[in-house]
Amino acid sequence: MRLNHTLNLLRSSQMALGGWLQLCSIPAARMLAAQGSLDWLMVDLEHTPLDRSTAWGMYTAIADVSQGRCTPIARLAGGSMEEIKQALDGGAQGILVPLVNTPEQAASVVRWGRYPPLGERGAGGLDPHLGFGASRADYLAQANEQIMIAVQIETSQAVENFAAIAAIPGLDMAFIGPFDLHISLGLPGAFWSEHPAFLSAVERVLAACREHRLPAGILCADASGALARREQGFTFIGLATDAIYLLKAYGEQVSQARSLPEPQGGWSNYVRLD
Repeated sequence: MRLNHTLNLLRSSQMALGGWLQLCSIPAARMLAAQGSLDWLMVDLEHTPLDRSTAWGMYTAIADVSQGRCTPIARLAGGSMEEIKQALDGGAQGILVPLVNTPEQAASVVRWGRYPPLGERGAGGLDPHLGFGASRADYLAQANEQIMIAVQIETSQAVENFAAIAAIPGLDMAFIGPFDLHISLGLPGAFWSEHPAFLSAVERVLAACREHRLPAGILCADASGALARREQGFTFIGLATDAIYLLKAYGEQVSQARSLPEPQGGWSNYVRLD
């Protein structure tokens, strides 16, 4: 059975660099995975109209075309048993659950994402083992070690409770949702800011991650942001989204062809970023 590429990087304190998929496109997911430059791709079911069948096709396309070099991860709309089960049985090799504000919520995510004796995930999935190049028996035996379970920290309540959240056994990564965390703190949404309240919240999360040896993740607007966050100790780092880069690339080329000025905020300033 192949190792989970992203988990392998995080467990060795290396950067796992990936991208967000908002366009609900199997071909786009397949092409980005085949390109070979990304360690993971996040299939976003929280803020898109993505249906489960298409999501399953995206997980499969990513895992198969990359032969395990790019990890398919599902950002769910919630942390229910049904949502977690559907994503993992469909071939996601990791889950990111948003709006986890308490240790009890984090424990439930682990409970539904792990097979017994570590959790209560059902073992009836038809083919999630195929993305790992494994038999069903090998997958059932090793999935608890090779499936990434992550929670999203994006509210002031989550920051207050994060020391207890980070101590929950079975978590593989904590991801700061920068836009929603800014908003929760009463600040304008942003990938990053130098506002003291935001920086203090980030440091509290990073300190607890260091204490519990829990990898920390975040989404960045560009390469310079990714490099800066890596210096701060983040190792799971996202580079914007497929929708953002599509808008940005087309906007820049069209503006040059028509000799138009770039709009205030840039051409990519029309989609949700986290």
